[in-house]
Parts: sequence; C-alpha cells; structure tokens
Amino acid sequence: MFQKQIITILISFFFVSSSTFAFAQTSTSTAAKFTFLDAGDKAPFKGTLFSPEATAKLLADKERTEQECKLKIKYESDKLQAKCIRDSDLLLIELAIEKKKYNIIVGAQDEEIKRLQEIALGSNDYSTLWFGGGVLVGIVTSVAIFFAAAEIAR
Repeated sequence: MFQKQIITILISFFFVSSSTFAFAQTSTSTAAKFTFLDAGDKAPFKGTLFSPEATAKLLADKERTEQECKLKIKYESDKLQAKCIRDSDLLLIELAIEKKKYNIIVGAQDEEIKRLQEIALGSNDYSTLWFGGGVLVGIVTSVAIFFAAAEIAR
C-alpha cells in the first residue's frame, strides 16, 4: 500500500514537473522590441544583436525556403498530374484495343454463323433419302428371304 502511494506521488510529480517545463518553453512574449544600435551603443534591453547583413541573410533565407517549398509542391503536383494523365491515356488505349478485339471476334463469329447457315440451307444433302432407301431395301430383302424360306420348307 505504501509503495503504491510513493509510485503515485512520483508519477504525479513527473507529470507536474514535465508540464511546467513545457509551459516554460512555449511561452513567448507578444511585446517584441526592435531598435538600431551603432557601434559602442548600449543595448536598451536584453536580446540578440544581428548585423544588417545577418538580418538580410535571415530574410533572404526565409524567402528562398518559401520559394523552394512552393517549387517542390508544384513539381510534385505536376508529377502526379502527369502520372494521372499517363494512366488515363493508357486505360483509354487499352479500352480501344479491347473494343477492336471484341469487334474482330464478333465479326468472325458472325461470318462462321452465316457460312454454317448457308451449308445447312443450301446443301444437297441426301442422307435422309439414303436412310429411307436402306430401310426399304432391308424390308424387301427380309420379306423375300421369308418367302424363299417358306417355299423351301414346303
């Protein structure tokens, strides 16, 4: 029980102390001060002193960084747009190819159907006649053999 209380106190102390550090680091002064100094002048307040060249460099670096960021964004955007256009064009080409293949296959099937219909309708097919003739000859032959066998048996 006593250990739980100590652990709870230590954890609470850790959170309280870490949050005060965070607040101390994030507080900023809203009353910014600015002044120009000549060599040998005393600074009217505590702060950091930059030469005009260093200030110009900081401002130029900021502008350059902003321009680089804008250029990178434009480059990536253009690259993605080009990829999108390329993919779209490829899909359109694939669609056109598939349509051509479909039309070729359907055309070949239609030609085959027409050819088979012409064969079926316009052919001189005598297979039914041959079948009927064969059955008739078989019947006549059977009857003739029957009468011949009956005459022989008498």
